[in-house]
Amino acid sequence: MGIAILIIFISIAVLAPWLTPYDPLTSQFLADEKAMPQWVTIFPQYKDLPPTTEIVANWHVKQGSNSVHVKLDEESVVVRYSGGGTEKTDIYLDANFLYPYSPPKGFMYRFSWAAEKVQEVGYSLELILVSPEGQEYSLWDSYYCDGSDWTKKTTEIPLLREEKNSTCIQVHSSCFELLQRLGLPIAYRIAGQVFSVKGEYYLLMHVVFEPKSTSESTTAEIILKDTKIRIPGLIHGILGTDHSGKDLFSQFVYGTRTSLMIGVLAAFSITVIGTIVGVTAGYLGGVADEILMRITDVTLCLPMLPVLITLAALFGSNVFFIILILAVLWWSGLARIIRSRVLSLREMTFIVSAKAVGASRSHIILKHIMPNVLPLAFAAMVLNVPSAIITEATLSFIGFSDPVLPTWGKMLHDAFYFGAFKRLAWWWIVPPGLALMILALAFVFIGHAMDEIVNPRLRRRR
Repeated sequence: MGIAILIIFISIAVLAPWLTPYDPLTSQFLADEKAMPQWVTIFPQYKDLPPTTEIVANWHVKQGSNSVHVKLDEESVVVRYSGGGTEKTDIYLDANFLYPYSPPKGFMYRFSWAAEKVQEVGYSLELILVSPEGQEYSLWDSYYCDGSDWTKKTTEIPLLREEKNSTCIQVHSSCFELLQRLGLPIAYRIAGQVFSVKGEYYLLMHVVFEPKSTSESTTAEIILKDTKIRIPGLIHGILGTDHSGKDLFSQFVYGTRTSLMIGVLAAFSITVIGTIVGVTAGYLGGVADEILMRITDVTLCLPMLPVLITLAALFGSNVFFIILILAVLWWSGLARIIRSRVLSLREMTFIVSAKAVGASRSHIILKHIMPNVLPLAFAAMVLNVPSAIITEATLSFIGFSDPVLPTWGKMLHDAFYFGAFKRLAWWWIVPPGLALMILALAFVFIGHAMDEIVNPRLRRRR
């Protein structure tokens, strides 16, 4: 059973890039914070929860004019105005989309626009969202430009960035300026009001031209690109999302790699150091035995977790440094076990016979001592793997995790720090905790089985 469980975890670790398309550290805002797993929609109370929705505006001319020519293509919309009159000209572009879910917590919209070839004409743009009930929400406007100066008409919406020959607008529904523009209080969830009705919504782009002369050379050209509305979902993927909208399943999958690496490398290092010290002390005896055992006693007396916390705080939380510290501090118990075994082995007849025929010390250790202690050391190594994994998870939980590696302990730390325990976000808490328990149990099963194989007394007892 332990081997079967271990094979499953190794398969997850190896197949991680194919199991999830997301990077566990950089793929943010995939959905709303603490979004639930997508499969919860099989339960009636969650069936209307929205997934992440991204709408790309496919603009159409709703209301045109003889003095305006609109060019529509997949990448951009070009609105060209040519003068010849004195009256203000209004153009409406519209794009529709369906939203058949319960209200989200927020939404954001973005687009790029530019004004070119402007001569003797003022202009302005306004982005409007229309609900299925006909309620209009003015999300943004460019103010009014008379060809040289801007005149403020409404509450200013901040710009994301200005690009070459264009301006990129990106606004979140929680933006203070947007709430002020719509006359809503601070911290008001406008998304719940705007998307309160399931049905067909419309985006309107209202473009206004106001000529300053009757000359036919009066022109202006407005270019719109990449108009999108993104509505972060309340459900996502297999295990939902964390506080920053990162995919929890990808963190879990890549955390399997880290946990296995830490457990195996730490246990292997502990076994190598403990075996070398135990064999050397047990076979050589005398001064070497006395010195090595006193060092072992000192190491055994050190409080493990406080020392690890102190060293991690002083020298950083690099995972390989943690593995090194575990190896340096944990070898003493195995060294005493190996020494006891070697003390009994060196008095046996085959060792005495080897000495009598002139076998060298190195030959006796490599050919006779090591084959008899390696099964014991290997069984101890398997049992050390879960201890190393749990210790690293403990350090991660209290905040001493490696920031560049996803781990199960770091998942639990973030869950505790960002309120998942208070909210009972079980999809964030249960998977890493259960995985730690099952993986540790798998190595315990394997270790006990190996202990029975190498220890005849346990076989006779059964």
